[in-house]
Amino acid sequence: MITGKPIKVSLTPGGLEPAVLKIIDQLNDQMQLPVFIDIYIEHSGIDPTRFTDAVREAMVEYLLQRGAQIDSIEAAERGDYDELFALAYENAVARKAGRDDPIDAARQPGGGLAGAGWDFSVDLFEEIEQQGVVRDNILAAGAIDYIFELGEHMGVFKLVDALVLNWAAGSIDVVEGDVVSRMYRYWKLRDERPSAEERGMVYRRVLNKGETDVLERMVVNEGFANLWHNLMAEVADYIDKTEKVTNGTTEASPVSRSRIYQAVRDLQYNLTEYCTGMAHIQARELYAQLQECVDLLRDPEILAYFGGNRRKSLWTAIEQLSKQEFGGSPNIAALRSLAVDGNTIFRFVADFADGSVRQEDFNRFLQAAEAYILNYSTVGGDMESISGLEEDEDTFDTEDDFAEEDEF
Repeated sequence: MITGKPIKVSLTPGGLEPAVLKIIDQLNDQMQLPVFIDIYIEHSGIDPTRFTDAVREAMVEYLLQRGAQIDSIEAAERGDYDELFALAYENAVARKAGRDDPIDAARQPGGGLAGAGWDFSVDLFEEIEQQGVVRDNILAAGAIDYIFELGEHMGVFKLVDALVLNWAAGSIDVVEGDVVSRMYRYWKLRDERPSAEERGMVYRRVLNKGETDVLERMVVNEGFANLWHNLMAEVADYIDKTEKVTNGTTEASPVSRSRIYQAVRDLQYNLTEYCTGMAHIQARELYAQLQECVDLLRDPEILAYFGGNRRKSLWTAIEQLSKQEFGGSPNIAALRSLAVDGNTIFRFVADFADGSVRQEDFNRFLQAAEAYILNYSTVGGDMESISGLEEDEDTFDTEDDFAEEDEF
């Protein structure tokens, strides 16, 4: 085992032999110190991840400069050299972090190592920044966005309110089956559930979606819309560029992902900051209410009443009830995409970490983001500044495609 900077081996004529000899010299200089350091790490009680290549290299250098005589594996396993290794570790950490103060070194006999050791790297606070990202906050925000799109934008909440009130008033003739008990329960608990205004304040506070007025002291996430829009714009730009040079989803794509990754990190920090307080509990409560509404709408008795004779599904029940109650039906396919594909994007943001993005996850994210952009414009969203994605007549599914129940 060799520590230190990697040695590049050239296969050009005359390049191989010098590189091999340099490796041999490096191994001879270090003797078996890296092996003994590995033995020390196993029983040191220190997190092994702290022994980076730079730290190991500095430990070897320290031991060599001190002329340490370490030649017995049995003694190393007994811990006979632990004190010496501990000194080497402390010295390595201090030097590589730039904390080996030359003033302190000057007090040592011979001047210590005042002029050596530090490689002039500085603290980039990467671990601190990573700790500042709270995955559950981002996932909770994604759930709230999902609830908003289906519950408010598609209108599931108000449709079920109308359904149950009409049933209670006798306008809907459903008197048999389990759905009767569920509708009665929903009607009796209607005053205990969050009102439309209370739900609206959650959406405003976490995502700044909707038009609900908020309380005086409530903090609204005013930066979310711009950050989300920026991520979608970067995705559109990436897809546009990659389609010009490759199929857009291969590892060989020469187009950098750095701008997308930066936009994702910006969203991570934003949602970590704003999806706090009661937001987690409220997300659970609202999702439970949404699921209860969905169960009512897709009950066989309700489907038989509203689903029509040709096709019966949750989506056709929503379509027919919307037409009956409000005189028109929303774009169900597009709104469903905003909810489902949007949640896929939120999950990618929550799980994102530099250097560990799998290609299949990135592909899934790109596909979800592309579908989101196209469907957002379909329902009247303003994404005119996002270029590079052209609407295609084959892009959108027809409502018949949603005849089978899915996602719920």
